[in-house]
Amino acid sequence: MHRESDKQGPVRDDYLHKETESLSRNGAGRAREGRPGGGDASPERHRTPPRGMSPADVARRAALTRNLPPTVFPADRARLLTHLRSHRAPDSVVDAVSGLPEGQEFHTLAEIVRAIGLLAEH
Repeated sequence: MHRESDKQGPVRDDYLHKETESLSRNGAGRAREGRPGGGDASPERHRTPPRGMSPADVARRAALTRNLPPTVFPADRARLLTHLRSHRAPDSVVDAVSGLPEGQEFHTLAEIVRAIGLLAEH
């Protein structure tokens, strides 16, 4: 006795896979968790700046973070400036890094933040 396969065939399976994949990516079909607007995204956290950091300091640190990815480290001032200029970083970031001590190698963004005079987040 011959039984039919449960599968729809390779073309149909590929189509269904793409459809369910896009639903998963967009969040459709997920269980709602009772929050206004639905969805399963975590609620926004309202972060306060670390003690001693002004909102301007937080913005400066964020600009450094956006423009100095972990892949650039370790680096000295010259290498950091080359990276920033080649990636068209804002002048404020280039100016801040220009004030770093010459010849010192930095391994993390936190080291740069401390050398610039901003407090590092804990």
